[in-house]
Amino acid sequence: MWGRVAAAMVAVLLAVSPAAADEIGNRIEAARTAYQKTDFARTARELEAALVQLQQRLGSGLAEYMPAAPSGWQADKPEIQGLGAVGGGLSVVRAYTKGDASLNASVILDSPAVEAAAALLGNPAATAAQPKLRRVKAGGEDALMRWDGQARSGEISIVLSNRVLLQIEGDNIANGDLLMEAAKGWNVAGIRKLIGL
Repeated sequence: MWGRVAAAMVAVLLAVSPAAADEIGNRIEAARTAYQKTDFARTARELEAALVQLQQRLGSGLAEYMPAAPSGWQADKPEIQGLGAVGGGLSVVRAYTKGDASLNASVILDSPAVEAAAALLGNPAATAAQPKLRRVKAGGEDALMRWDGQARSGEISIVLSNRVLLQIEGDNIANGDLLMEAAKGWNVAGIRKLIGL
């Protein structure tokens, strides 16, 4: 897991501006120096600061590839959050609203949630056993769609290379077609390139 996060960090370092990369690199170098002096508290502080900066850079990059707001909907600013407390990874979430209806788009990277979704997507028997869950194609990608017409809610989940989970969740929406249209808005090629898939 750490290897994948480190690889993503290196990819982000290569994609960010030289000034930002230098700031992150300086923090990593400061952590290395502190570690060699057995100043573990400073090592941890510097590494945590570098990780937060890298996650912000990576999250901002991922936010660029999220679906645009459907016509007539309002889109909130994406929220970026490290997932170290729940097993690692990174999430970027963006909310869209129109009256009482809401959509939430989320991209989750290198998290146990991705592994769980990939296991479900890879097990046709498990999906067949759930009547409101079906396999679909969304933007050319294999996906799972759950739709509850009575509750007027559902979600579409796409897994990329067992590392990235793309989800669109909807509440108080008329039908699942809106979920499908929103899921087609992911720039999957851009996400793959940014992450190095």
